[in-house]
Amino acid sequence: MSALPSVAALQGKWTVVLGAALLLAACERPRHREAAIKAIGAADSAFARATTERGADGWAGFFAHDGVMMIPGSTVVGRAAIRSLMTPELADTTASFTWHPVTVEAAADGDLGYSIGRWDRAPRAGGGKTARHGSYVTVWRKQGDGTWKVVLDIGNADPRR
Repeated sequence: MSALPSVAALQGKWTVVLGAALLLAACERPRHREAAIKAIGAADSAFARATTERGADGWAGFFAHDGVMMIPGSTVVGRAAIRSLMTPELADTTASFTWHPVTVEAAADGDLGYSIGRWDRAPRAGGGKTARHGSYVTVWRKQGDGTWKVVLDIGNADPRR
């Protein structure tokens, strides 16, 4: 008849196994976060390109179905409503609309993050519009298929001088 291991011996083995599992999980978090930061930066840049190429359809296509857009005086919910709001602004061919992220951050688990940046609305040659500039914060959520979608976008114009 073989002797069963003592409770203390079993606890010691499980402590080592649990400790190793926690250590591995802790090592994974920074990798998830760093990968998310890179992915969000790339998504923000792709968002800008799609908007330049496809206007309001490109803009709205980067929002989650239930995404929210907040601009001074208005909160718009849902991709279709966001497309409708942005169609006149992005259909204006007398001005260009560009932006770039300055800061990108992500949660430790790599499923949620944000980008903060600057935007510019500049008149094209022959356009009569005045240039406008501002800041934005975009909150991104990783989707089940691995893509990143905008869940909240907040933009503010700089004060006019």
